[in-house]
Amino acid sequence: GTKRLEQTEREMSIEGLGGGRVKVIDAKKAQLKVKHELSGVKFYFGEQDDDRVDNASEERGLLEALEPPHGIERLGFCDYKGDGPAWYLDTNYGELQMLCLESCPSWLTVIGIKSLEELKVDYCPTLCELPSMPLLNSLKIFMCDGFSTIGDLPALKSLCMNYCGRLKTLAYMPALESLDVRDCNSLEQVADDHMPAIKRT
Repeated sequence: GTKRLEQTEREMSIEGLGGGRVKVIDAKKAQLKVKHELSGVKFYFGEQDDDRVDNASEERGLLEALEPPHGIERLGFCDYKGDGPAWYLDTNYGELQMLCLESCPSWLTVIGIKSLEELKVDYCPTLCELPSMPLLNSLKIFMCDGFSTIGDLPALKSLCMNYCGRLKTLAYMPALESLDVRDCNSLEQVADDHMPAIKRT
């Protein structure tokens, strides 16, 4: 089978989207948008099995056709070459709590979804800023050289950053309890009064 749909507890994982194996017309037939029982969707584009290299606009067309329902709480993208699809910029995803971007080299923005509580970004070098996210309590950023500052996250409790070479400053984080920073060599010393809730280990 070219496309594997697994559903457990209203979670759906859609694999094998890369390599041109899935056509846009078939993706539209899946009609994800009306599957209101879904609480989470993760899209895997994956490595290519053959010499054929996907282009970003093709992958994006596929993702546009796989628009999930507005009530989902968890959303993930993996090994995807395009920028975010139009539906992703739609602020109607008002219940989204977790967003995961892994190996999305052309992804430009994280939308300002006010309900977001957990964000994980892994190898997204073109991503350079985060919007204000009032409820975000967990942030993990690995191998993202676009960021020079992280700020305006009043509820953030846990921040983990690895290999973010251009990161210079962290803003005032009143709720931060746990900070794990590795190989972020440009980061300036963070003043203690910037992180009054930090638990020193």
